[in-house]
Amino acid sequence: MLADARDPFRVLSLPYDAGPEDVRRAFRRLARQTHPDRGGSAEAFHPVRVAYGALAADLDGERRRWQAAPVASSRAPRSAGGLDPRTFPTCTVRFTRSRDGVRRSTYATERRPEGWRPGAAPPPGGTCVAQVEASGSAPAFGVWRVPLDERRFRCVFGPLPAGG
Repeated sequence: MLADARDPFRVLSLPYDAGPEDVRRAFRRLARQTHPDRGGSAEAFHPVRVAYGALAADLDGERRRWQAAPVASSRAPRSAGGLDPRTFPTCTVRFTRSRDGVRRSTYATERRPEGWRPGAAPPPGGTCVAQVEASGSAPAFGVWRVPLDERRFRCVFGPLPAGG
């Protein structure tokens, strides 16, 4: 049951290509069976409610998140905005808020892959948000913000911007 609790499609007994109406119907069917006011228990209803909440909030986003990973192919791996992670590895970002309400972001620049060197071309559609000086055996590089959609983004390691 633990694996089912992490996968809302399994909790609601739905295929991964289920649409919003299918999700609603499955939730209502299971709610009638498990809701405490209908003779069920709170323990049985809770995973159903959580699964429906996860899928109803962003059905397409959750479908991508919960769907099984595709079978490996001979094509290069893709990540952030369709970029090859060997060329543009992901940079971890930490957001903090100071006491006066100012939001700050910190980039984990020390966590770039061992032996990685920036290429000449920046990531398409990206904006350089930080620059790191060369030190010892590590070359200078930039941290680029790449938009995934209108609300989400990913930060990746890349070359310094032109003229930078």
